[in-house]
Amino acid sequence: MMVMDELESKQWYRELKGKVDDKILLYQDKRGYLWDKIHSENLRYFKNNYCGYPFTNHLALVLVVMSNQNWSDLTIYNSFHFMSKGLKELFQELKLASIDDFDVDIHLSNYLRKEILPSHSDNKRNGFFIRYKNLVKKVHKWFSSKLTTEQQEMFAPFLLPQTTLDTRDFNVSKLANKAARSKRKSETDAISKEFIKIRAEGGFRLNQVRRLRQKYLEALEVVKANNYPLPFDFAYLENEERGEISKELFSFRLWDKPSFVLHHSEHYKLSTIKSAKTRKSTFSEEKNEYFVEFLKAEIVGDKTEEPLEKTEGFWFLPILEHQLIGNWFQSLSEEQINEKLKIFEMYGYREPEAENINVPFQSNHKGILSQGAFISKSQEYADGILINVEVLYITSLFGATALDIFTSSGARLGEVAQIHLGRGCLDQGSITDQKNNVEKTSYIFRAIPKGRDEPAVFYANKDTFDLIMEIAVYFKNVHYEGSIPKVEFRYRKTEGVTRTEQPYLFQLNGKHFGHRTFACILNFICFGLIYETQDKKLITLKPHLLRHGFATHAVQAEELPIDVVAMILNQKDLEITGYYSQPTQSQVANVVTDFHTSMTSQIDMMTEVLRQPEEIQALFERQRKISGPFSKTVGGTCVTNKVCPIKLACVGCGTKIPEPEQKHELLDYLDWAEQTKVFYEEKGFNLEVMKMKKTIHDAKVELKEIALIEEYRRDKENDPELIIKKQ
Repeated sequence: MMVMDELESKQWYRELKGKVDDKILLYQDKRGYLWDKIHSENLRYFKNNYCGYPFTNHLALVLVVMSNQNWSDLTIYNSFHFMSKGLKELFQELKLASIDDFDVDIHLSNYLRKEILPSHSDNKRNGFFIRYKNLVKKVHKWFSSKLTTEQQEMFAPFLLPQTTLDTRDFNVSKLANKAARSKRKSETDAISKEFIKIRAEGGFRLNQVRRLRQKYLEALEVVKANNYPLPFDFAYLENEERGEISKELFSFRLWDKPSFVLHHSEHYKLSTIKSAKTRKSTFSEEKNEYFVEFLKAEIVGDKTEEPLEKTEGFWFLPILEHQLIGNWFQSLSEEQINEKLKIFEMYGYREPEAENINVPFQSNHKGILSQGAFISKSQEYADGILINVEVLYITSLFGATALDIFTSSGARLGEVAQIHLGRGCLDQGSITDQKNNVEKTSYIFRAIPKGRDEPAVFYANKDTFDLIMEIAVYFKNVHYEGSIPKVEFRYRKTEGVTRTEQPYLFQLNGKHFGHRTFACILNFICFGLIYETQDKKLITLKPHLLRHGFATHAVQAEELPIDVVAMILNQKDLEITGYYSQPTQSQVANVVTDFHTSMTSQIDMMTEVLRQPEEIQALFERQRKISGPFSKTVGGTCVTNKVCPIKLACVGCGTKIPEPEQKHELLDYLDWAEQTKVFYEEKGFNLEVMKMKKTIHDAKVELKEIALIEEYRRDKENDPELIIKKQ
């Protein structure tokens, strides 16, 4: 009787008894019932979609085994969803009445050859087959290693048959890979001409959050100094230093937990209201927290600074408004889930008719893009959008820093994850150019590239190091209030990637960022940056896509040799570099004529090169005296490590960092180039005219990048006045 009472208290038993065989439903190991480990959302999905079929018990066993192998709930959902839906469609198409009718190798072979369900894409076929093969293999391994002979006899009827097929024997795998490559190049094409803007936009967005945090802290100080009651209304002007962008008035309301409950008491229990009044329990001083409510953004007149019309405000507001953070799908109905999935589709985070649930803003990391339970639950009672300012500031700072590094160095995510604040990684020093005795500052970081054992050098610039320093200062003064701890390296840890413990840059709360955390911060800082391919498909910015964009630019726009670009990217296989750097459709069509961005890079010509050694040695000796790292050149600083890759054609070179302080040099150079072009036109030297046109174009592009750097720096220094509304 006690056992039945215990079972009846379990949701999974009440919902599945009579639908799943008792041998599977009631099986226990030494830790208890296996069904206890299944997340409620995965249980609900299975119950609503896969009960009453010939394969119900077989899928139930798959779900049970997956849920007891320490997989994340979302990974289980996506893998199980993809595999089970494909199996269901196969059975329905083939009209199979039982699992015994499923001739696995024949039916899957026909499916992979497109003889079954011809409407399925190559990617969908390949994805289903891989998941089926892997999941069934795991269940069979559990069956043979965890069960006794008697238990094996009991569970044998519920095993899905294993397949001996290999996708490499079918064209579908090759076609899926070809489609993936084609998609990558199409996406690269979409962002290639926007590299300068993407990098600058990350800085402008971080500046916005910096100002929000500063005004929030000032408002908090005013409230505490004058003992003002909460809520406290304040505002400030945005975009005062953004040139062509209209100035906006951002209006806020400052709250703490007790004041919010007391001003919205109709929504809370009497016990909660009492605790808020007495400031006890979760409302005590130790557990209290301050936050702001974003009320509105209004465009104001340049001269009067009076509100003219409402505008959108911060770029991230839709994420908070629609509550898309974390495992947003939990406890929602199918209809509510589909509504939110449409929002992701609108912003490019989900392809139409995709099978899986998207969580682009799930950080899996305490303190990163997590509003907190109180703010999340209270949002529905607020007039505006509730914001945990500190969380959004540090998330934006990490996101902007990562974006800056990706777009300037071409580094892989695994290399960026290695940046740390201890010895041997970051280096900043002074180098004197022997030709003109001018002192320059160098900025580099070191990381071990993929497939290597020793660190390689990656070049950065002052703005990158300023962002890194801002994180370090935040760690020491605010977050850790002292020394920055050494933490375990977590990126790709489950895949066997190991690095020594270090005070890593990308960490928080004593924990290094994992892969999903990196994805989250980049998705957050880039949210709403909409780019679409030529066939009108929306894309999102990912580290590997930015790396492809970097390579494509270096070869197609900067005309650097592929072996040099391979060194910049730290790639050993030139075929891969060739794929990365293939021209996009727009470049072939000569559409992207205005795209030239200069990026930092490193080239180790003396350790690896595929040209003849004699040729390289002669070139090195010839140019060693006139080129080198951190040499001063027109409009910026050369950062090539050894031999100049484009024979000293410095304007437009990807190995030069444009410097705003040397803008006058580029203006003089541009004036010279335009006069020279006129001279050649008069002489009828058409080839020389074409060369000068490219020179003029390259100079203008560098001036455009310098203008963005100058605008970003002005915007960073902008400190608007705190406007206190009448209380």
